Amino acid sequence: MTEFKVGDRVRIRPGVATPFVGAEGIIDEVRPGDRGIATMDRHIVEFERREKRSFFSIELMHVKKSS
Repeated sequence: MTEFKVGDRVRIRPGVATPFVGAEGIIDEVRPGDRGIATMDRHIVEFERREKRSFFSIELMHVKKSS
């Protein structure tokens, strides 16, 4: 089971070769990996401008909700 679920706010971790490093978004969808391995699940993240991209859980970190 993945540690991220739909609706979680996440930040893209540094070290990933992507223009999205440091960007924040919301998990829109979780697609299980082909072999049932949680680390291979794809997480569809929706960003501020409604743009969506797919990431593995290792590329994401939770962002705490501000109170």
